[in-house]
Amino acid sequence: MNKFIISLITAFALGAGVPVFGAPPLSVIQKAKEQVEAARYQLPVQAGYGLTLTQVSYDSQTYTIVYRYHYNMYVEKPTPEAIKEAKLGIVHMMKANPNSEDYQFVKSGISFHYNYYTENGQFLYAIKIISADLK
Repeated sequence: MNKFIISLITAFALGAGVPVFGAPPLSVIQKAKEQVEAARYQLPVQAGYGLTLTQVSYDSQTYTIVYRYHYNMYVEKPTPEAIKEAKLGIVHMMKANPNSEDYQFVKSGISFHYNYYTENGQFLYAIKIISADLK
């Protein structure tokens, strides 16, 4: 009997778009997947600050949009403090525009993972933004 009740609650929550077990609502997941597909058609994109966005994907198991950036010039591996400052900058930009789709994705449980590489393709650093970062 308990399994039946749990199944009904889960089915109702999924149908209503309510997160179950920490998952974002299905409508948000679908929107994120659509955004990733649309972005893929525009790659590569000059992102400014000497960066080119070369790849974007969606990880369904972790509910994460993954971005891959390459620097167009030589850069040294940043210090942990510089990476922390870069993350704070991204979070600040998201918080400054709470109506943006990116902000809404993160608040709904979609994480953003930014990976940065040298112009030669060597990994430099990563930044991950999760909903707790926007509090």
